[in-house]
Amino acid sequence: MARRLFYVPEVRRDEAELTGDAAQHLVRVLRVEEGQEFEISDNRHLYLATVTTARKSSVVFKVSERLPDPAPVPEVTLLASLFKFDHFEWLLEKATELNVARIVPVIAERSERGLEQAAPKRKERWERILMEASQQCRRMTLPVLAEPVKLREALRLEATHRILLDELRQGPPLVQLTVRAGESVAMLLGPEGGWADREREAALELGWAARSVGPNVLRAETAGMAALATISQLVGMTKSPAVDTGG
Repeated sequence: MARRLFYVPEVRRDEAELTGDAAQHLVRVLRVEEGQEFEISDNRHLYLATVTTARKSSVVFKVSERLPDPAPVPEVTLLASLFKFDHFEWLLEKATELNVARIVPVIAERSERGLEQAAPKRKERWERILMEASQQCRRMTLPVLAEPVKLREALRLEATHRILLDELRQGPPLVQLTVRAGESVAMLLGPEGGWADREREAALELGWAARSVGPNVLRAETAGMAALATISQLVGMTKSPAVDTGG
């Protein structure tokens, strides 16, 4: 059975401590006890550690060894247009499991009214979702959740591959993209109503490449998950030196 993973603020002198609500959750809900062995992360490295103190106010870990870092993967940024929060939160969870490095909420023309003002109030909840999903899938680092931005700002983001997920399916399949470890990928995901024509044109004019994730029109959250799952499988699939930008 795989060991649980917990995130800690820091590892100092081979010790780490969780306090407050985090400690209470470990002791009351997860029944963590002294002597148990877990993996911990300080959001930089993974460690094997044993619980030396397990109280509602404090859980202390003693590090026994630093674990190997996972193999490098492309840094993937998901620029996701805001849509209904229950669906958006499901996307946050699944994007975390699929190793997204950064999530940027985007205010698109067809984003539902009111979501822009409500999104900042959800940030604490969304970060908790990212934390819980990261611990569940045992990834070494947490994804970064950025503040919401307008589409024009999102379009200025630089990456090795800048992908416009297009419900019109005008571009080649995403699965044909060539991605290597060490490269970066930015993916623009539209709102529930799809991209407005002028938004699509603006992205293409700035060098974003339209890509399709299949023959059907998918819900926004499904398209995002399908795209991230595809990217996660592409590294190392080709040895060609050419960089395919989809242009």
